[in-house]
Amino acid sequence: MEKMNDLKDLLKHEIEDLQSVEDQILDALPKMIDKANNPDLKKALQQHLQVTEQHKTRLEKIMSSMKPANENSNSKKGILGGIFGGGKQVCKGMKGIIEEGEKIMNSNISAEALDAAIIASAQKVEHYEICGYGTARTFALELGLQQIAKQLEQTLGEEYEANDLLTNLAIMGINEQAEGSLGAASSASSRGRSAGRMKEKARSEMEMEPVKANKSRSSAGSIAANESKTSSTNERGGQPKSTANPRSSSSSRTTNSSRKSASNQSVKSSSRNSERSSSHGRGSVKKTGKSR
Repeated sequence: MEKMNDLKDLLKHEIEDLQSVEDQILDALPKMIDKANNPDLKKALQQHLQVTEQHKTRLEKIMSSMKPANENSNSKKGILGGIFGGGKQVCKGMKGIIEEGEKIMNSNISAEALDAAIIASAQKVEHYEICGYGTARTFALELGLQQIAKQLEQTLGEEYEANDLLTNLAIMGINEQAEGSLGAASSASSRGRSAGRMKEKARSEMEMEPVKANKSRSSAGSIAANESKTSSTNERGGQPKSTANPRSSSSSRTTNSSRKSASNQSVKSSSRNSERSSSHGRGSVKKTGKSR
């Protein structure tokens, strides 16, 4: 590799690296698709294979736009000699990621765990691409290469979308299916327990609702019955206790008046009796005097 002198040389190196990355992915994706068992995972990988073809074409246009006008196909000038002159440079970073993925896919692994392993390997690939395209885009912006930056930004966004799709597939079921050492049997048992808990919860909620409704109706009936009893009592006995106080007070006043009258009469009677007793006493004295 020849010496890189400035940011533009670095940008060219990044694009060269990304071209090697996309070439290796185009070779690896068909193997992943063939190994995958989950239909949604297969579909996602097939779609990304088509998008990767577009990424490769986009990179070729970018590199062509950066190529000096006086440089021919046999030129080996600068750091791009490996691309335009002889054989292509191979990205060793992506080569290692793909080899690790193939190693686990060819191991003794259950179908459910294999799908989870394929997602993990594919996401490592996506993360490497996100890093590479993000760096190249930033270099292009710094150099004022707006059109190149725009194309790199488009690819970067598509890599993010692919990574998000793989994440959703993993957390929405594939990782759960791979959970446990018993593979599919363990996964089915786990799903069965989960479904059983959901059914039990729904049954409990259904049983609770009539009880609540009966309590409400019972409370309403008790209130209505109390109101009815109160109404009947009022109709039979006249007014309630609070309105009986005036009558009780009136009766009490009448009774007190009667008692006072009787007391007065008693006092008068006692006075008359006293007078009579006094009169009889005087008479008795006179009679006694006469006898002497």
